[in-house]
Amino acid sequence: MEFSIRPACLQDAALLPVIEKSAAQLFKTAPGLEWLADSDTLSEPVLICLISLGTVWVAQTDAGQVIGFICTEEFDDELHIWELSVHADFQRMGIGKRLVQEAYKHASDRGLSALTLTTFSDVSWNAPWYAQLGFQIVSASVEQRLRQLLDAEVKYGLPASRRVAMRLSIATAIK
Repeated sequence: MEFSIRPACLQDAALLPVIEKSAAQLFKTAPGLEWLADSDTLSEPVLICLISLGTVWVAQTDAGQVIGFICTEEFDDELHIWELSVHADFQRMGIGKRLVQEAYKHASDRGLSALTLTTFSDVSWNAPWYAQLGFQIVSASVEQRLRQLLDAEVKYGLPASRRVAMRLSIATAIK
């Protein structure tokens, strides 16, 4: 299947929660995390804000159907990935990797030092997948911003023992 990556536009904000919800259905197969399949998505106002910053990209089919997105935000000299979602009907086709590559290119072009994210350590399409791209688990105890994010996630209800922070240096090519 052919698809392309482009910067998100404001009209995409209404489409992205549907994609995120579809992608989240995979959590129904993750013991103890099934509830995430029905949890809240990023809100349209948050998406509009991030799209306005120019840090959201979408994947679309040749017919123009938006099928995935990556939502990021710059913090100091790093680009943080808030959400990466690919519609369930289009997963395992390389779309997620292409979206991460687009965020990496943006970070590199802006002279940023790294991509960062928080994710589940033990869910195959989370930390293990990011590790295949070259991301490494970092000690959040020395990274105040990442520690604060992980703490906020625990308050939301995510299990602290299963959450990790990861970083990919811009000096390291995506695998």
